[in-house]
Amino acid sequence: MAITASVQRGFTFNTGVDVTAASLNQLGEPTVTIDESNVAITGGTVSGLSSPIAIADGGTNATSASAARSNLGLGTIATQGSGSVAITGGTMSDTLITLKTYNVAGVPSASPAGQIIFVTDGNSGAATVAVSDGSNWKVVALGANIST
Repeated sequence: MAITASVQRGFTFNTGVDVTAASLNQLGEPTVTIDESNVAITGGTVSGLSSPIAIADGGTNATSASAARSNLGLGTIATQGSGSVAITGGTMSDTLITLKTYNVAGVPSASPAGQIIFVTDGNSGAATVAVSDGSNWKVVALGANIST
């Protein structure tokens, strides 16, 4: 005895079969049609959708991760690991930048050129900012204190 039902919110129906271990097999697999305009899902898993969930409904309107990122307006930075971020183009503003701090004995390789670090003892024992030229770290002269 197969059961086909159109289910609306708050509706229950009686199968006419006493639910016992022996009679459960008589029910077969039910086919349920759900009114798509009025569905609430709490808990569980949703799978087998014929189309993606729209952004307006809390989805990404996509069937792949790259399409989801594109639909949500996320650029390539969205796929970069937090320990290795490369920013190319754009503008950084209203952001305080803290340079990685080293002592002279522990500075990293100066290659590639264009790196910038803070060295606690890099200017004849005094603190300095240093910029790499690809081969060496160059001292950036720290002048007088800023003032108004």
